[in-house]
Amino acid sequence: MHRIEASQICTACSGRSTSHYPETVVVQAYEPGGRTVETVSLHGGYGYGVLTIPASYFHETATAKAGRRRITGFYTTGTLDD
Repeated sequence: MHRIEASQICTACSGRSTSHYPETVVVQAYEPGGRTVETVSLHGGYGYGVLTIPASYFHETATAKAGRRRITGFYTTGTLDD
């Protein structure tokens, strides 16, 4: 898991275990050390809304240290401009 901050845009690593979440979300709130991340969906067929996703699903990159693609989770793809 990497540093999670508000305004990060995160994309799902795959459609498998995270398929019930939208593919792309924006981090709305996260308390350091917290177990969950509050996000807002950007798209994904479930409409716009606030979602609470486990903090353990957020990673620095879409791949594991061994170079294999992660099956679950989100990785940072950008940040919102203020």
